[in-house]
Amino acid sequence: MPDPNTYPIYQAYVSNVRDFLFAECEVRRTLNRALKSGRLNSVKVQTKIYALLYSTFAEANFTKMVLTPYGFEQDFVNQILNDQNNLQQKWYQCIDLAFHNFNLRKKGSEVPNKKQELMRIVNNYIIDPSIIRNKIAHGQFSIAINRSGGHVNHEITQKLQELTFPKIMRMFQINKYLVEIVEDLIESPDYAHHANYYSKFQQLEKYIERSKDWSTESKLNYHNMRKKIPTRKNV
Repeated sequence: MPDPNTYPIYQAYVSNVRDFLFAECEVRRTLNRALKSGRLNSVKVQTKIYALLYSTFAEANFTKMVLTPYGFEQDFVNQILNDQNNLQQKWYQCIDLAFHNFNLRKKGSEVPNKKQELMRIVNNYIIDPSIIRNKIAHGQFSIAINRSGGHVNHEITQKLQELTFPKIMRMFQINKYLVEIVEDLIESPDYAHHANYYSKFQQLEKYIERSKDWSTESKLNYHNMRKKIPTRKNV
């Protein structure tokens, strides 16, 4: 387990994650009201704020997971949080080390298959979208600049314009599912994880499939979004 001195830090991240989730509910309500009342410019602004909120939530939720009590030894915690340079390396190292103590007996190809499944979801729903969020966090609110700072990055600018409220809402849920799965593996690889992995992974896969076509238009077709809030003008 981690050094006992890190427990207050873990508790701090538990509190931070809880507050982020409260903030997510508040921003989501604001976005729902803006959508229902047709305030499209407000929706665009709040969507970027929602993306920034997700970016900071994802970082806090990841750190909380790594510091979970009765989980990684402190050396592993240090390898993940201090020795890796970027989010992708941190996630990869976390999953590799999470399987370190996994009981390999009688499991055949189970470990490499699970690692491949988790890595695929991390790549698609944590790493790739983080590039877009990082652009916003570094002041590129609507137009992205390339890494050298010398030219407009038209590809990422297009992705910034395609960022929608439902896409980010989906990222929040996928992140929560994924962290719960990996926490089981870190804390109890041969008990809670072994017993719960497939049911939780199937829930995650079903959610990904069910939500893959979510868009602003489909969001507006939900039964609770059909009744418009009266508004005088499009803000």
